[in-house]
Amino acid sequence: MSAESLLQNYQLIDFGDGRKLESIDGYKLDRPSPAAEWDAPAQADAWQQADAVYDGSSWTIFNEWPESLELDAGAFRLAAEPKPFGHVGFFPEQAANWQWLASLADRLPADCRDAMNLFGYTGGSTLALARVGFRVAHIDASKPSVARTGDNARRSELGDAAIRYIVEDARRFAAREIRRGRKHSVIVLDPPAYGHGTKGDSWRIQRDLWPLLEDCLSLLTPRAAMLITGHSDTICDSDISDWLRQNQPAGLEIDEGRCKIPDSSGRSLDAGYFVRATWHLDSPSTMDLSDDAN
Repeated sequence: MSAESLLQNYQLIDFGDGRKLESIDGYKLDRPSPAAEWDAPAQADAWQQADAVYDGSSWTIFNEWPESLELDAGAFRLAAEPKPFGHVGFFPEQAANWQWLASLADRLPADCRDAMNLFGYTGGSTLALARVGFRVAHIDASKPSVARTGDNARRSELGDAAIRYIVEDARRFAAREIRRGRKHSVIVLDPPAYGHGTKGDSWRIQRDLWPLLEDCLSLLTPRAAMLITGHSDTICDSDISDWLRQNQPAGLEIDEGRCKIPDSSGRSLDAGYFVRATWHLDSPSTMDLSDDAN
């Protein structure tokens, strides 16, 4: 089962020449995609039907962007809106990872339901966990992203879910959790290659990921899971997997690879890496969680 097929109203139509053409509930977007730099479009005529185009610095809206436009992820919904830097409020390649997170409810005991989502953005992973009964601390340095997560929870009928919405630097929050003596059975990280925290601190993944991962390991319960995803030219899934094996090998099982989205011609667009790590968990359910699901 592909990541795209887990979504109810999203389709990658085509990609090439450094761009991708997508449809969200029939509304077509033409956006940059560095991973498509070396490919040629397979459906040249389809690009003329774009309703909105991001040129690398600003959006051009040809047909009015529907206020109610949203991604239907089955278990929850995420608002779709034109954001700076060409974002739209969610990353569809995460669909299979959301499915994997939801499957953890069947693999962890009932008293292991505390989760932490660092760099949580607009809440896809948070809502996937909350839907199956996890208590989730949602952390992001962007106040608008945290506010949008709350809105996404309400539109998904999860407004009363056990979610803590926290505007904070991921490193500071993890350090504070250690001082408080708190533990989490699930930790999710989607760190950017670079960025800034709430107090202007710089983040550089090659420098800052490893001490943050060390803190995260100290926050895990004995039976636990961790999902790490991202896009980086300097760090890949094997680097992270090797680090985990060196630092906490006991009971560790790892599934790693590339997130991919198929287009309507059957080609696949690379969309970053994933590392799914578990410690002392029961066997997975019968869900399709193979690499092909990404």
